[in-house]
Amino acid sequence: MSDAPTDLDYALLRRLARGDHEALAELIRRHQRRVFNIAYRLLQDPLEAEDAAQEVFLKVYQHAERYEPKASVSAWLSRITANHCLNVLRQRRPLESLDQEAAPELPDPGASPLELLEQQDLGQRLAGLLAALPENQRRALVLKQFADLSYQEIGEILKISPQAVDGLIKRARQTLKKALK
Repeated sequence: MSDAPTDLDYALLRRLARGDHEALAELIRRHQRRVFNIAYRLLQDPLEAEDAAQEVFLKVYQHAERYEPKASVSAWLSRITANHCLNVLRQRRPLESLDQEAAPELPDPGASPLELLEQQDLGQRLAGLLAALPENQRRALVLKQFADLSYQEIGEILKISPQAVDGLIKRARQTLKKALK
């Protein structure tokens, strides 16, 4: 069974590999929200997340011809984003401030003003709860929930076993459930 968005994304990557710069603009339009949200949730800094998103799409531009359709383009972008952000985190100075503002997300264009306010309030609350999680739990949960990576992929990125990933995600979800009650 064919997945139309994946087929379109793959076609855009093929066009980009042949030098069609409009294809890059379309890929950015289609995936910028997801890439930014993953980057923000990992980096917890909106300016760093914007920079990371730009770097991710630069990498896509430079390596479009290397894409192998083993997974969806969306999963490929998520993995590039996660790896890039984890590299940024490894390079951060240890004394950096942990105080961050709430996650800015692009609004849903079809939502009513009341729905937008409710989404914003819940988003701010969840961003605060995510930020309060231990770093290893937050990273594992973000990679699963927002990058939609498998436990195996998360384990490879974080350099831990899939079983350890499962434990981190379970603990993170339990902590969030308790905090939301």
